[in-house]
Amino acid sequence: RLLAPIMHDSDPVVRWAVNYLLRRGLTERDLWYFKFGLSSDPTMYRRVIMPSFDGAGVLNFFTGRAIDSTTFRKYMNCETEKKAVIFNELNIDWQKEITLVEGPFDLAKCDDNATCLLGSSLSEDSALFSMIYKHMTPVILALDSDMVDKSWQRIARMLSKYDVSVRILPLGEFKDVGEMTKQQFLEAKTQAVEWDRMAALSSKIQRMRI
Repeated sequence: RLLAPIMHDSDPVVRWAVNYLLRRGLTERDLWYFKFGLSSDPTMYRRVIMPSFDGAGVLNFFTGRAIDSTTFRKYMNCETEKKAVIFNELNIDWQKEITLVEGPFDLAKCDDNATCLLGSSLSEDSALFSMIYKHMTPVILALDSDMVDKSWQRIARMLSKYDVSVRILPLGEFKDVGEMTKQQFLEAKTQAVEWDRMAALSSKIQRMRI
């Protein structure tokens, strides 16, 4: 069930889900844009469903996010090979710079031309990399702060090897994009810097000194 058309419903399950999303800083527009929903499947009880659609508008993935902090398994994903999925490809313009984040719920804080890795890695045999390379789409990496010396650098090096332009979005005090407001994300995006090997090495040396 789509949440947006019933967001003012008195059903307690609907209210729980809507209030959870609103507390995370999402808006009614976000509910429509990302097509958040609920499932009658008992395994998805008190979980908000975020679907993904491929370039033709066909459902290709979904994840269920628990709205209770005590629920075991925060996320429950469908059984699909992640490398074959471009999350919400329907929304992507490959001719414009694209922001890459780790998880689906981070996308709600980005501007519209963004997708997620469904994890913290990007492989050369993935559908997402294939499309980025095909269109030579410039990339902004906005991965979790604890991955700066791991996934960030590995992905940036790999994309750079194929002459794909890469910028790094500074998270500042935040652990991930999901902790930001949309305005904070947009401000950080204006400060994103071009990645290159020397800058990456310099940054790593500076962190080792701290």
